[in-house]
Amino acid sequence: MDIQHALRQLGIGEEDMAAALSKLAIQVYLSYERTNSRSDIDLAVVSAQAAVDLTQEDDPDKLGRINNLGVMVASRYERTGAMGDLEETIGVARRAVAATPDDHPDHAACLNNLGNLLQPVAATPDEHPNRAGSRYERTGAMGDLDNACICLQQAWDTDTAVPFHRVQAAARCIKLLAVRGNISVATQLGQDVIHLLPTLNTKLLDRNDQQHVVSTFAGVAADLCSLHLASNRVDDALQYLEKGRAVILSQLIDSRGSVSDLARNHPDVARRYNELRDEVNAPLRILEQDAWREQLLERRRQSVLDFNVCIEQIRSLPGYERFLLGQTIAEMQECAAGGSIVVVNITEFRSDAIIITPAVVKAVNLSNLSTSEAETWLSKDWRGRRAERAAKNRDYLAYLAWLWKSCVEQILDEVRALIDLSANGLLRVWWIGSGMAGSMPFHAAGIHRTGSTETAYHRAVSSYAPSIKALAHAGKRAKETEATHGSLLAVSMLTTPAEKDRKPPPSLPGATLEKDKVLEVTKGRLPVRHLAQPSVDQVLEELGHCSVVHFACHGLTDHMDPSQSGLILQRQGEEQTESGDGAGPVQDRLTVARISELSLRQARLAYLSACSTAENRAKRLSDEVIHVVSGFLVAGFPHVVGCLWPSNDGVCVEMAGGFYSSLFEQGGSRWQDGQMAAALREAVMGVRVGDMAMPLNWAQFVHYGP
Repeated sequence: MDIQHALRQLGIGEEDMAAALSKLAIQVYLSYERTNSRSDIDLAVVSAQAAVDLTQEDDPDKLGRINNLGVMVASRYERTGAMGDLEETIGVARRAVAATPDDHPDHAACLNNLGNLLQPVAATPDEHPNRAGSRYERTGAMGDLDNACICLQQAWDTDTAVPFHRVQAAARCIKLLAVRGNISVATQLGQDVIHLLPTLNTKLLDRNDQQHVVSTFAGVAADLCSLHLASNRVDDALQYLEKGRAVILSQLIDSRGSVSDLARNHPDVARRYNELRDEVNAPLRILEQDAWREQLLERRRQSVLDFNVCIEQIRSLPGYERFLLGQTIAEMQECAAGGSIVVVNITEFRSDAIIITPAVVKAVNLSNLSTSEAETWLSKDWRGRRAERAAKNRDYLAYLAWLWKSCVEQILDEVRALIDLSANGLLRVWWIGSGMAGSMPFHAAGIHRTGSTETAYHRAVSSYAPSIKALAHAGKRAKETEATHGSLLAVSMLTTPAEKDRKPPPSLPGATLEKDKVLEVTKGRLPVRHLAQPSVDQVLEELGHCSVVHFACHGLTDHMDPSQSGLILQRQGEEQTESGDGAGPVQDRLTVARISELSLRQARLAYLSACSTAENRAKRLSDEVIHVVSGFLVAGFPHVVGCLWPSNDGVCVEMAGGFYSSLFEQGGSRWQDGQMAAALREAVMGVRVGDMAMPLNWAQFVHYGP
């Protein structure tokens, strides 16, 4: 039946026909997304095309309906792979560009869409709707690739456009320019994008929106690093990489940075800075109240402007010229005191390591590390049912061996040569992964079999850092808390309530055993406070008084919104049960966002014996390194121990006992910073020797900090 005839039968007049067809197209398309039905997508395209045809050229809804049509035709192409659908999609995208004035805020978005359709598949993110193919990929016509570059470059050059659209276009254009061999142009564009980053003032946004903004820059810093290294500009590669990574963490660190020197020398300026800092960084939850939203936002905007003026005033003072600015290369080298920082950057262009020691900064090309092999390993899911564990452990051993041969062995040989050719002791290394390397287990790489010493564990004491700036922050906090005499807070969750309409997580008998083991080992060395089955508020109340906190509980990782990842505790529910009894306990999550709002003064060590507290698998935010461990770092704990994936209950007990025994044997009731990582390595080696074939039991434990 003719669609328009059917709508007329329903009483839709000619003046409302275009709007009705547009609404119908959207509803049928939403149905297609659920059903994947060919008839649904065909009907959606026909309806959307009719809506466009019936819409007058001067109608303000024209552009939106053209864009909707483009999305639907592109989806049909994804399903069918038909060249005709691709050509039609490109035609619609060109119509959208033509229908949009050059100075219109949406002009960059339309150019961005057209450029994406023309660009090669290799340069398209996995989650992008056009990943299924592009005309360049299908035809091999270099003209299409050049046209894609032109569209994306024009989108970037549209100064009046929404910055997010400009950045998205530039990020893809960089890849295409590199494919065409236009390295200098790609490099300059990458630098321009990174320079734009501070102008996107995310201080006005809640954490979820901050993540969305920063995700538009995903991959730019890593790609720019590769381009600089291809031209042997190592210092530029390192500095731009630091500027473009861990942006949210960097802002959080800056916002609570110590101004004690400033307060001593310029107390009035420091007081003003503190007042404005608190205003700018206060949580924005109250903005959910619509009546106050605009008024409070306007006040916050003015606070941001005043804050920026205040910072510029501080930078005009002698000795404060680099207040809140990025580190110099020399300052980065100072962070490597006592060891070496190794930044591993893997992109589709090339794979490299940058080694930073107090004496030298050196780039090492990892020519044996294949990007395609890296992608294959990173795509694997190491979780599984009990029956799959043996096979997954064998695969993981193969992964660790590949990582050793293609990457870590070469890096550690280079580090050894830079430090001391004759030294035989363990190296001290801080690992930072960038690009595809963001979640790689460098600390555990090796040939793990009886008698083998070809492993990172045998060559180095390893730690991780989200960025060099975060490592500097942790090092400063460590020095400030060396003389701290706080208590040990032990938090245990034997059982965990269920989420609504779900089964409860498995009980953790090991949590009680682990707590007992920790208290036994630390007895007489630290005052102890134990919280069993606590709420988030109870834990937050105690965190301000402890120097060491140990959690034995379930953890949760939210890959879509990593700031909502956290430790699962419990609180009393507010609703009554059907029988009329009082409500039972419900889950209470200590989230990354909540943790990173804290500013703790006595904190020294957080041991997070919970699942996936150091997991970094949110692809579009991998370079932001937002997980529970980094949240505790920002909150003030200079040392944090976490897990890369779900933990074995029994192994957690053994690991905790081994860690604290080693730590206190080395330093009594006091310890040096380097002993934290060494104690964790010793505990892992103790578990590993009796369980070498099961790396998924012991390789997940990592240390963050100096």
